[in-house]
Amino acid sequence: MSTYAFDQAWQQEQGRLTALEVVYDGASRRLLDGLGLTTGWRCLEVGGGAGGIARWLADRVGERGHVLATDIDIRHLDGHGRTNLEVRTHDIVSDPLDEAAFDLIHARAVVEHLADRDLVVKRLAAALRPGGWLLIEETDFGGVTAGLLAAYANVPEAQRGAVERIYLAVADVFCAIGADPSYGRRLVDVLTDAGLAGVAAELHAPVVSGGNEQWTRGSVEQLAGRIVASGEASAEDVDWFLAATAEAGFHYLPPLMVSGWGRRDPDKP
Repeated sequence: MSTYAFDQAWQQEQGRLTALEVVYDGASRRLLDGLGLTTGWRCLEVGGGAGGIARWLADRVGERGHVLATDIDIRHLDGHGRTNLEVRTHDIVSDPLDEAAFDLIHARAVVEHLADRDLVVKRLAAALRPGGWLLIEETDFGGVTAGLLAAYANVPEAQRGAVERIYLAVADVFCAIGADPSYGRRLVDVLTDAGLAGVAAELHAPVVSGGNEQWTRGSVEQLAGRIVASGEASAEDVDWFLAATAEAGFHYLPPLMVSGWGRRDPDKP
């Protein structure tokens, strides 16, 4: 059974994936630069989505470097003619992956959807060259975090309850198919268990405004029927949320993005 909640064939999926980049690419780029990313590196982008980070990596590593961008469905992933960017259909759970091959591996909002996610992280760690870095970024919006996110909505208390119910309902949709809506909370432990050194993490939580942020709204729109079926939120909650997130005066928090990173010991082959 698939643990990916979203339909790649949805007519607005390209826009939803691009909207994810609009919210989080800036923080991801800052962290990738902070790991020492430079020309000549070999990089792996897992679950390339709409390709924004993959193309940026290709530009950063230059002609002497190489970026492999993978996804199980690459219809939205385009290298835009970059000769040092290879796009490949690949299942990170089951398809072959070279060991000790990459200076940098990045995955964002990917591993949380995989049934064997902790094993995948260990597999990615093994694919690093000695001294190479793994940066994994995953969301947290389930459980107690749903209430925290709702608290930042600039609406009356009763409507904050609707925001919380929406996030709890999406979390239920994830859990029902084996995904983890709060995998970000576990990243430090998972990276440490994978044998990486220098493990650290941070949260990215931008307050956004309605009409500008389309990733959260697009996710709720695509999952609307399953959200209502979960029993956590009503059709009225969904309708209100979609209307509110289209209004410029509505400010709210999208899911927290937890970024965790660690390095393969350069002294161990």
